[in-house]
Amino acid sequence: MSDSKEIVQMDEALPLKIEIIPLYHHPIFPGVFAPVLIADEKSMKAVDLAYSTTGYIGLSLSKRIADDVCAKDLYSYGCVAKIAKRIRMPEGEMNVFVATQKRFKIRRVVNKIDPITAYVKYLEDENEDDADVPALKRLLVGSMKTLSEDNPMFSDEMKMNMLNIDNPGRIADFIATTLNMEKEEQQRILETLDIKKRMEDVFVFVKKEQDLLNVQKRIQEDVNSRVDKQQREYFLREELKSIKEELGLFADSKTTDGKKFKKLIDEASFKGEVKET
Repeated sequence: MSDSKEIVQMDEALPLKIEIIPLYHHPIFPGVFAPVLIADEKSMKAVDLAYSTTGYIGLSLSKRIADDVCAKDLYSYGCVAKIAKRIRMPEGEMNVFVATQKRFKIRRVVNKIDPITAYVKYLEDENEDDADVPALKRLLVGSMKTLSEDNPMFSDEMKMNMLNIDNPGRIADFIATTLNMEKEEQQRILETLDIKKRMEDVFVFVKKEQDLLNVQKRIQEDVNSRVDKQQREYFLREELKSIKEELGLFADSKTTDGKKFKKLIDEASFKGEVKET
C-alpha cells in the first residue's frame, strides 16, 4: 500500500466537523502524546462531547487569554488530536491526554462558542522531496545534539525522541516545541506547510539559542574568573598577614602608625595635661 493511500485513509477516519478548545500558552504540534490541562468549564464540556461522539478534539491557539474566548479569537490553523484519557482533578480542572494527529485549517464555523465547533480541512506537508531537505535534517539534528549537551533543560528522553524521528517535518515540529520561542513564533511554524521553509525557519531559532548559550557561557566564565581571582587575592592577603604576625611584623598600617606615634610621645617626656591629651 502506498503512502498516499495511507494518508487518504487517515483523512477519511478523521471527522470533518470537530469541537475545538482554545490553547493559551503555546500551540501543540502533530505527532506527540501530551497532557492538556483544562481549567474552564466550557472546554471541559467540549472534551466530554467530543469524547462521547467522534473521539477527536481540535486544539487551536487563542490570540487572547479570557473567559469569553470564541471562534474569532482562535488562529485558523490548529491540530486535531485523539482523546486517549480524561482525568478530573480535585481542584476542579481536567487533565486530558491526547495523541495529536494532523494540522488543520478552519473552513467554516458552525458554533462560535460553548462549544466552538467548525468544519476543518486537514493539511499535508509540502515540498518534502526538495533536494535540500536531507541536508537540513542532518543540520538540525546535529545542531540540536550540540545544543542539548550544554543545556540541562534537554532530558535524555527528549534527546532520544529527537533521534528516533525520521520525518523531516516532524523533526522541525519537535525542535520548535523544545526551543524557547514565543507562542506566536511557534504558531507561525505550525502554519508553515512547506517543509524546507519550516526547517529553515526552525534552524534560525536554533542558531539564536546557540548564540545565546555561548554568550551565557562567556559571561559565566568571566564571572568565575573574577571570583577565583578575588578568592586567590583574599587567601594570599590572609597568608601574608599570618607570616607577618609570625615574624613580629604588622600588616595593619594603622596599628604600625599608632605604635610609632606612641614611641615618639614617650620619648618626648610630656607631663600633665599635655601627656594625657
